[in-house]
Amino acid sequence: MKPSNKILIIDDDNEIVTLVSDLLKKHGYSTDCAETAEQGMKKLRLKPDLILLDIMLPDGDGVDLCRQIRSQCDIPVIMITAVDSDIKRILGYEFGACQYITKPFNPDLLVAQVKSVFNIKRTPKKVNSRYICFGPWRLDIYERTLFDRDMVTVELSRAEYDLLMLLIENARRVVSRDQITKTMHNRNYDGMDRSVDITIGRLRKKVEQDTSHPRLVKTVHSSGYILTTDVYHTDSLTDEIHYTEHSDSTEVKQF
Repeated sequence: MKPSNKILIIDDDNEIVTLVSDLLKKHGYSTDCAETAEQGMKKLRLKPDLILLDIMLPDGDGVDLCRQIRSQCDIPVIMITAVDSDIKRILGYEFGACQYITKPFNPDLLVAQVKSVFNIKRTPKKVNSRYICFGPWRLDIYERTLFDRDMVTVELSRAEYDLLMLLIENARRVVSRDQITKTMHNRNYDGMDRSVDITIGRLRKKVEQDTSHPRLVKTVHSSGYILTTDVYHTDSLTDEIHYTEHSDSTEVKQF
């Protein structure tokens, strides 16, 4: 591991900071800490490679701080939250967070997410690649066909494919109904048109394990939709897909 893998932890919970810092050091990362949003912004000058950011800070909201950080630099951010609200967490993605993890969390899951961020930074995007991987799925952009982990194919309609590509191109960012309507139908969203919601529903039936509790394509109330997973490009259909599903469940060993 390169010594440049520096992680800034912005959290006012000293116990959590100590545990996380010790854990990351065991895996070869160097760490620094800030207890407030103000301290966190000052420590940006040290140019960390990754920021772990608590959503609740004594002098501000972590989502707002995430937006400030991403407006100034391209440092990836993992949000740490104890707030039981998908909207808050997903808005973190809209403002630039690359992942989130919920307290209490499994240490192995945190390390996996940190490693995932650095793997993405080291892997150049192959814009002309045939396959796009997201979550447990692989999309063949030549044949417009989905493959699951077992290489079982799923056919997509033209509307489903176009919508999926729009979500992929904006992965981890909220895509509004107006943006989807303009892209797919070349018209403005009038507030009454249900075609986007219908296509979203059909797409979810093909990519979600449980459509009543979607994990990949989520709804952001009054805003639109978001693809809540990383996107990878490859030329191989047989490359192993590395996918860690976000989990809010409490496991035995937790912080």
